[in-house]
Amino acid sequence: MRRLVLSLTLAERIPILAPGASHASPVIGPRKPASMQRNHFAMAQRTLRTLSVDIGGTGIKMMVLDAEGHPLTERTRELTPRPSTPAKVLAVFAKMLDRHRPFERVSVGFPGVVRHGVVRTAPNLGTKSWEGHAFETEVAELAGCPTRVINDADLQGYGVVRGDGVEMVLTLGTGVGSALFVNGHLLPNLELGHHPFKKGQTYEERVSEKELVRIGRKRWSTRVGEMLEQLAPIFNFDVLYLGGGNLKKLELTLPENVVRFENVQGLRGGIRLWGDR
Repeated sequence: MRRLVLSLTLAERIPILAPGASHASPVIGPRKPASMQRNHFAMAQRTLRTLSVDIGGTGIKMMVLDAEGHPLTERTRELTPRPSTPAKVLAVFAKMLDRHRPFERVSVGFPGVVRHGVVRTAPNLGTKSWEGHAFETEVAELAGCPTRVINDADLQGYGVVRGDGVEMVLTLGTGVGSALFVNGHLLPNLELGHHPFKKGQTYEERVSEKELVRIGRKRWSTRVGEMLEQLAPIFNFDVLYLGGGNLKKLELTLPENVVRFENVQGLRGGIRLWGDR
């Protein structure tokens, strides 16, 4: 996109553009009243299409949502490449993008610690090449629109929390994702799955997909129950939302304040990530 360098006088005469609007051909003219500018921005917000993406250790999922979080495309899924290097993941990402256009912005949930769009850790992608990778910038260039990248459980949490009290989110997938919200405010990059839990193992080592395959559903479900019992008196959450691809394999009667959610619900976090809802 061409950058325009304007004097203060000229800049004051250009209407405020909503996110996703083109700056290539600004219209110069009398300055619009503030109320008209706000109405224009609000209208643009209501028509924004968001590509919401969940990158997991096993699969990459994406779909386009309208401003209210309703799906505009089918949810598509591709296997996460192995080895899961940045270049290979971006190649799959690029192939999937064209199935979902048009959209005006992109929200990405990434399986690791992400700070200011830069990846710090990616334990379930199995390669250290992600450390220090400016993934948000690369996705924005690939998609050609504004992009935000955060931890995957954080994004899922934005899609399901109500914004009242202490709300926790756990996802059961390749590993264990976690997010914590207090009155709707996120504590980013919790990464609870890597904390010590039992018998010298972390939560993730006890209830990962690898362990599910090794010990079977019944024993794995018992371990998930033990995890929930351990976390309840530590975080004293009002509600815990339980999701992830392996949730359907859980054979457990859950406490009243533990609620199941589907991956599609979590993808709606791509809207709230931009502060629209």
